[in-house]
Amino acid sequence: MKQKRLRTDVLVVGGGPAGATAAGVLAENGKDIILLEKNRTYAKPCGGGLALSAFDEFGIPKTSIKKEIHGLRLISPKGNRVEIGLKENALAIVERRAFDETLRLKAENLGATIIQGEFLRVLDDKKCSVEALIEREVVEIDSDYILAADGVNSRVRASLGIKPLPALLTASATVTGPDTGFCEFWFGASQAPYSYSWAFPTQEGLSIGTGTLEPRKINELFQKFLERSGMIYSGKKQIYKIPVWKGALFNKHNVLFAGDAAGQVLPLSYEGIYYAMKAGELAARAVLEGKAGNYKKMWKGRFQKRFILLDKLKNYFLKDDDSAEKMIALHQRPEIQEASLMLWLRKDSRKQTFFTYLKLFGRFLR
Repeated sequence: MKQKRLRTDVLVVGGGPAGATAAGVLAENGKDIILLEKNRTYAKPCGGGLALSAFDEFGIPKTSIKKEIHGLRLISPKGNRVEIGLKENALAIVERRAFDETLRLKAENLGATIIQGEFLRVLDDKKCSVEALIEREVVEIDSDYILAADGVNSRVRASLGIKPLPALLTASATVTGPDTGFCEFWFGASQAPYSYSWAFPTQEGLSIGTGTLEPRKINELFQKFLERSGMIYSGKKQIYKIPVWKGALFNKHNVLFAGDAAGQVLPLSYEGIYYAMKAGELAARAVLEGKAGNYKKMWKGRFQKRFILLDKLKNYFLKDDDSAEKMIALHQRPEIQEASLMLWLRKDSRKQTFFTYLKLFGRFLR
């Protein structure tokens, strides 16, 4: 029996923020797109925080916003607290199942074809030919480009023999608890070595979790966070990986990687949704220009300095509790708060903003 074959201009593997955004940009510009998504009902474990401004930037309906947050609370290892008002820079909390589907429907309305199916392997990366399992049938899909946006456990990456990224392992759950009106970030090696724990308000209560680079300790650390925070948890927690940014992978021939598949998670804050969408957009622009290599140039021109700076600050401030205490103390200063909001929430890419931040934190990078 002859194997079924499909043909498209661009095959997007993975329908999360990176893949769905890329599919929308490409379809809007006249490309024939197949977006291959394994499970449209999947909800990725995620705190769900995204700058409210991103909805206007990407033209995303705000119906998927579950809650708006107008303050951050940083909690040091010793329990010192700093509260940062976000003013007009509200943080939107989304539920990932609904949010990702909103992005997919937007791409579909722009002309992308969404197929629920499972990527199996790359047959030829130079010819951009893959096999996928669709409705229990193995199908060959040929394209001019492949855009791999299939997450931290990228099977496209593995199929090409590219090593997996180092990752932070997280444990998260939804618990009942008071809505404080703040997204809380808890620092301390006792429950989040080289990372942080979080408590974000949601419609259902609080989304809580913690992360570590030591996978075997994740359950123990999650329990310690519960004890430290006084939160009560009963039910099912989710274990998931967040890639650690290394900045090395953008494309192999005409196979482009975006989002978690490329490790494009901002160091220190471990923010991924916004940068996944920007990666999808920039990768799509490179495809439209007919030069996959332009993706790397565009990304580095827009974000490289920011990622390098935050990576260095992460290595300094999260190395031990004394350093984390310094970070919290610094954020008591209004000028530090303002610079952080400009870089993190307003996504201000002006050189002036970057150098202001560098001037404030430069002494910790020597």
